[in-house]
Order: sequence, then C-alpha cells, then structure tokens
Amino acid sequence: MRINEFGQPIGDMISFAGAMMPEPVQLTGRTVLVVPLDENQDDAFYERIFGPQCDKSIMTYSTHDLYPDRPAFDSGFASMLESRDPLFFAILRKPSAPELGADQPAGGKDADMSEHMKLHDSSDLLGMYALQRIRPDMGSAEMGHVIYTKELQRSRQATEAQYLMARHVFEDLGYRRYEWKCDSLNAPSRAAALRLGFKAEGRFRNDMVYKGRTRDTDWFSIMDSEWPAVKKRLETWLDDDNFDHDGRQKRRLQDC
Repeated sequence: MRINEFGQPIGDMISFAGAMMPEPVQLTGRTVLVVPLDENQDDAFYERIFGPQCDKSIMTYSTHDLYPDRPAFDSGFASMLESRDPLFFAILRKPSAPELGADQPAGGKDADMSEHMKLHDSSDLLGMYALQRIRPDMGSAEMGHVIYTKELQRSRQATEAQYLMARHVFEDLGYRRYEWKCDSLNAPSRAAALRLGFKAEGRFRNDMVYKGRTRDTDWFSIMDSEWPAVKKRLETWLDDDNFDHDGRQKRRLQDC
C-alpha cells in the first residue's frame, strides 16, 4: 500500500492509456457464432424471442419484454440496431457445427460477417446479449441484456458465448474490469456469474424499479489480473475431450 505525503493510503500508480471502444464484430466458437444484431435477423427475433407468442418466462428478470405486435417490435428492434451502448449481439447456432460440438478452434474472429449475420432458419437464433455501461477511459464494461431461449439455457453453447465475449473484452479491447449485474432474486443469473468466474461484490438495495417491481441488484466482476486463470478453466471445460459422443460433460466447470 502506498502512503502519500499527508499520511493517507492511496492506490498504486498504473500505466493505463484506456481501452478500445467495442465495435460490431463476429466471434467464432466451436458451437456458436456471436454476431452483431442485423436487420436481416428481425424475423427470427420476432419468432423466437420477442413476439407475443414467445416464452414470457425468459423475460421475468429482463428489462425487455415481449412486444404486443409486429409494429411495436420493429420500432424496438430498430432502436437496438442503432445503439452503441448497449452494443447488441445475436448468439447463433454455428452452421457447420453438430448440436454440441465441432472441430473448429474457439475464440476466432471473422472479418467477413455479411453471410453469417443472415439467418437462413429462425431456429439458428439461440439468444442475445450486449456490452453496456462501456467506459473505455476507465477500462470497464458490463455484460448485460442477456436473453437465452430455453434451448440455450444451461448449455455448452451458452458457456462458450460468454467465454468468447469475455476473451474479446480482455484480450482484444484491453479492459481492466468486466461486470455482471442481475436482480438479486434471479438465482440462475447469480449462479451463472459465479460459475463463469465472476466474483460477487455486493448488493445495491432499492437499485431499480422495473415492470412495476422494486429490484435489489447484485454486482459481480472479473478483473484483468484474474482473467488468465478464468480463461484456462473455461477452455479446459469447453474442450471437445470434456464431452462424450452424446454431448454430455465429463467434468463440471467448477471442477476444472
């Protein structure tokens, strides 16, 4: 700990010129593609996530909700397309991958996104998330707006999608801090954050009012100094050798 000339404890000096602002980018894994939201995905999002016929239970803890009709959805989706903070991404089934695995390396980027951003089948859309509260000058960004279809929940693809974005944030963009926040009553989100390697930081009481309800918000984070160990554990779990021919894990992530 450093002490200044007044006898007060102060933080360590660091050399940090800032992180890069996230841009729309494709992240390629073994089982999923993470791509920017695109207007050609609108039908899939309406059919699979946001339409009035969709599963309302996946919206319980989201600030989003189902739209009552197509015009309302079109307006909301257009706003998401234009937004840069939050910066939204779609999570897609990888076309060349079997249901739960493929022999392609995880973590790659593809400069030519045009074809992958187009959905040939709405069922290839598995979910969405966004980078938000982006502060490149401080080196801090948050994972948010996480909405998974039932198919994506508790799956290898969901873990890989989160790994790909965390890797991008720390290694490509140079961030020092990666955040995760959720409703304190959202037990699956809390468990997911801890399983992925985020550390609990505390609870902000009466933090929000949404959908007519009060919300206490739980905060989690990964620091850049923690990322190498978190990355190694995630990559060990995601490796094809950790899954049998039926796609069942051999070791839990917690045991890797």
